[in-house]
Amino acid sequence: MDRRGRRAIGVRDQHLRGSLPRPATARQLDVLAAYVTSGGSVPDAADLVGIRPSTAKRHLADLRAKSGLSTEQLIYVGRAAGWLVVPSLESL
Repeated sequence: MDRRGRRAIGVRDQHLRGSLPRPATARQLDVLAAYVTSGGSVPDAADLVGIRPSTAKRHLADLRAKSGLSTEQLIYVGRAAGWLVVPSLESL
């Protein structure tokens, strides 16, 4: 809240938007990396990780819910912060 009692923009439940209040699981990050590797295809990402497409969708939805970011924003933030490593993009 600011001095006038208004809620600050980008703050949700006392966490800055884009931060993960609960840490992401290794599996969720694997699915996000597979999603990037597959060019944004959930079925192909699921095949890469060895899970069903519905499970891959759930992992991505959980990450979005934890962070308050879109999938595209998660990819950008993860690569910039270094916690999202996508081998196919590392040589670029």
